[in-house]
Formats: sequence, structure tokens, C-alpha cells
Amino acid sequence: MNRVDDPRAKELGHLKLALATFALHLEAFEMRTQEVMHSVGGTPNHVPDTGMGHKLSKIGLSGRDDLSGGQ
Repeated sequence: MNRVDDPRAKELGHLKLALATFALHLEAFEMRTQEVMHSVGGTPNHVPDTGMGHKLSKIGLSGRDDLSGGQ
């Protein structure tokens, strides 16, 4: 079977495209949010406390930078 015609390979390509599209939309949303926060005098990098810090440390993630995917 040709790898290009493999349904799993096509689905993987679709999933990669969907993930990349989501990442771009999220980045645009974060940029707009920071602009709004800056314009109203808020701190653009403020991350509200969700109470998840202790749960994240239990699974080996110490903070927000660990979740950013290196962006």
C-alpha cells in the first residue's frame, strides 16, 4: 500500500493541520488580549491563580512556562 494513500497518514496530516491552526488562533487571541489589558492598564502577563499549581507540580510541571510548548 502506498503511504500517501494510507488513511491513517491522511488523518495524521489532518490532525497536524488542525493543531497548527488552533495554535495560530490561540496566539492571535493572546496577542489581542494582551493589547486590551495593556490599554486598560492591566498587567499583560498576569496569569490568574487557578489553584492548579499544586496539581501541576505533582505531575512534574512546575509552572506556566512548562505548558507553553517552547513558544
